[in-house]
Amino acid sequence: MLVRFFIVVLFLAVVLLAGAVLLPANVHVERHIIIERPPAILHGVLNDLHHFQSWSPWSEKDPDARYSYSGAERGVGARMNWSGDPRQVGTGWQEITESQPYSLVRTRLDLGEQGKAQAYFEIRPSGRGSRVIWGFDTDVTEDRGFFGALMGKYMGLMLDHWIGNDYSEGLESLKQYAETLPNADYSRMEIEIVDVPAQSILYVSSSSGRSDAAVAAALGAAYGEISRFMAARGIDNAGQPMAISYNSNPNSYQFDAAIPIDIASVNTRGNIKVGQTPSGRAVRAVHKGPYNEMDASYEKIAAFIAVQRLEHDGVSWEHYISDPGSIPESQLITHVYFMLEE
Repeated sequence: MLVRFFIVVLFLAVVLLAGAVLLPANVHVERHIIIERPPAILHGVLNDLHHFQSWSPWSEKDPDARYSYSGAERGVGARMNWSGDPRQVGTGWQEITESQPYSLVRTRLDLGEQGKAQAYFEIRPSGRGSRVIWGFDTDVTEDRGFFGALMGKYMGLMLDHWIGNDYSEGLESLKQYAETLPNADYSRMEIEIVDVPAQSILYVSSSSGRSDAAVAAALGAAYGEISRFMAARGIDNAGQPMAISYNSNPNSYQFDAAIPIDIASVNTRGNIKVGQTPSGRAVRAVHKGPYNEMDASYEKIAAFIAVQRLEHDGVSWEHYISDPGSIPESQLITHVYFMLEE
């Protein structure tokens, strides 16, 4: 009887061993979803690990988990460490290893005792939004020894169910989060964060209604007044005109119409004042085309600011690089600046 028992045990061990040998060492898990936001928005969110807790499928499971960030602010080299309940999120880290605007973000994962893995997000245009694919790849035998590798292969049979469910929940949360962000595609717009130096200006403070005609008339009158003042005193301009705005009143446009100059001290009179442009850290975007099409550019800038987790301090301005009297409207270049909170 005992001999028969050992024979059965040996037979089962051989079967399990043979089965493990035939099982794959590499496990792949993948889920996808359609999100009604352009690829640039999704890439911006996934390329910045600081957004992760806002949509992670594990945030609610372990709200007391601690997170820290190091390396690059975003993109390749950005790293996030976490430490939480061993039964929920455990301890580990992930680091972005590849980032291709606006189509791919790839990360390396160290899950502690659960092993190492690679994950990725593929982002593809789809209708009015994007198709986001979240994938996971791991070698269930890596650094586990002989018997650990055998067990790892059997555990690997369950990974698609375990991780796949979390990925599906996470993608639903990502959809909810991303669709709260502005729906504007800034991928083809020249936009960057810059440090803006102060520049001496002559300016006139004015206001107007919000219509294109009202704004153009008010700016024209202000620039005319400044130009006549400069001509009478032999003052040369040091750059193209600009309009600096300090409010976002939906009913009126309040601004300083300004022309850069090379001198810092001028005896002014009437509406003419001397001062300096705003300076410091700002978002700068390049608008190409007619002035009456700038609303779309402002929407793109707002989307960029939101995705980059920036805070606008309420000051913005337009720098009219092109002379509308000498080139077609379609070729006009305007630099738009938004000052950022320090």
